[in-house]
Amino acid sequence: MLYPLDGTQQGDGFLAEWLPVVRRVHGQERVRQLHLHQATFVVPPGSPPEAEQEVTTLRARFRPAMGDGGILTRGAELQSRLDEGMAGLLHFACHNAFTETGSQVTMADGRFDPLDLATAQGSRSLGDTQPLVFFNACRSAGQIDWYSTSLGWAPQFLEAGAGAFVGTLWPVRSDSALAYADAFYAHLLTGRLPLGEASMKARQAIRDLDGDPTWLAYAVYGSPAATATTRVAP
Repeated sequence: MLYPLDGTQQGDGFLAEWLPVVRRVHGQERVRQLHLHQATFVVPPGSPPEAEQEVTTLRARFRPAMGDGGILTRGAELQSRLDEGMAGLLHFACHNAFTETGSQVTMADGRFDPLDLATAQGSRSLGDTQPLVFFNACRSAGQIDWYSTSLGWAPQFLEAGAGAFVGTLWPVRSDSALAYADAFYAHLLTGRLPLGEASMKARQAIRDLDGDPTWLAYAVYGSPAATATTRVAP
């Protein structure tokens, strides 16, 4: 959210408009290539009406280069896939409730929260596959203090071995969220831009949507120079 000034003059925009800005968590491994050979979606019952359109739009963009890992609606199935070492892209299009106790998503079989990633985190089950996790929901990059560390979707997925994570810092508008995701994947996969530059270009693509601040809400974790391929990891 930095808005640099040029002496006594207003600057030319936020820092994230000038440069690729990404984040890291403590101990996060530097991943240089994301192998996105298939896309799996998480769309539980009660998701925003636009979630179905989001999945349809992104599936059309990914075909035929990427396989389809299906749509997950149950937390137990999602947790099982993560514990087994899910590969490729994991894209959430849903509601995320954020309170003083942290984040949670209401799945078809109950609540799913970052603590449900404890097994994957402890075993680093995603360390070999290093998937990209895009959590396109309200305040999905929010964190709370948890004993001597932070608890949230980003640190839990990354400590489990995810190669990169994209989430939001505040509530976002569904149509703008879809526009950002589509632009991000277009630059990352079609344009072959690295992670940091793809996220910056996606911000620029939607920043003039009726004064909507969604374009500034996205927090990207990973190596700014990481590139994506639709080939299966060796």
